[in-house]
Amino acid sequence: MFEDVNEIEPDDPNEKPLHFFYNREERIAKAPENVKAYYRGEMKPVRGFKVFFLPQNRWIFFALVFFVGATWVYTGFNKTRAYANVKGINFELSAFSYEEEIYTSILVKRSKKSKDTNPVNIRAEFFVIDPNNNVGDKQTQSLVYAEGEDYIRVKFTDFDIIRVDVILTVDGEEKELSAEVKR
Repeated sequence: MFEDVNEIEPDDPNEKPLHFFYNREERIAKAPENVKAYYRGEMKPVRGFKVFFLPQNRWIFFALVFFVGATWVYTGFNKTRAYANVKGINFELSAFSYEEEIYTSILVKRSKKSKDTNPVNIRAEFFVIDPNNNVGDKQTQSLVYAEGEDYIRVKFTDFDIIRVDVILTVDGEEKELSAEVKR
């Protein structure tokens, strides 16, 4: 049908034309222009952050910026904030359900950067939230924290509790924590 296209390939391997190019100069001479430029040393690889600003990579860069921005916005609007740092002390709230009870604890530990070793008064008000965003129960615990790891623990009866909110007061400074109840 086409004059310059060989439409029928012979079945016998002895009849097929074979082309082997072992000669490097001949292989490079028949290569595309970008391969020839690479072998001549004219192509320098792009390194570092310049890779993101090449025309063929701009969409990848914009997708990366969009993903990081969406993650940042999601964490900003997320209602659960289970970590806080007040006066060089780290607080981590966790809550889980086991046999009709909700166990809630706050891990209290000094930051490695904190040089203050004075004891602080910590007051924690625990609020349990039901699926209608109503407060189901409330408890208050206090702790005088000096060094190492310490815990503030509270137990609630499970009446469809989905979240635990805590208002921490550390020597007059307040911070809010919130955690989903793990089932």
